[in-house]
Amino acid sequence: MVTMEKFGKLCKEKMMEELLLRFTKHPNFVITSFMGTSTGELERLRRNLKKSQANYFVVKNSILKLIFNKMKLEEEAAKVEGGMGISLCGANPVITCNVLVGFARTNDKFKIKGAVIDGKRMSADRVKQLAGLPPRNVLVAQVVGGIKSPITGFVNTLGGILKKFVYVVDAIKSNKEKTKTA
Repeated sequence: MVTMEKFGKLCKEKMMEELLLRFTKHPNFVITSFMGTSTGELERLRRNLKKSQANYFVVKNSILKLIFNKMKLEEEAAKVEGGMGISLCGANPVITCNVLVGFARTNDKFKIKGAVIDGKRMSADRVKQLAGLPPRNVLVAQVVGGIKSPITGFVNTLGGILKKFVYVVDAIKSNKEKTKTA
């Protein structure tokens, strides 16, 4: 016979397994505090995050602390207090951070506590900096432009030198023709 205590413990274990599986599939995530944020506002956040293939869910603090300790994220476990939510990032963590930071700007009670991206712990300030980055395609274009600029300048310089050389050779030829006819 299963008692309520055993049933509760079994449920907690299953929730931990499910959450650990989610964290394994999506290792990039942002930790937030949502106390005082309405359910309607959180639903709006979820819809916005869904566009970037990210999601947001609320986690019971005791379970979240156990999971963070199991994942050897003791610093993040120390941040767990009040109503906690996790946003699992989609393919581009910058877009997820951008959506969360934008939401936090319009909702005073919603706070970003930190993040783990590419295995690195990040403070809330670092998440805000990450959100300020331009999209990946813009960054790539800036890098390519930066690489292309010196090469273009070098090619133009060489072209100028060759033009001057041709002008000098042409002037010498013209000068010799003048001296032959004179």
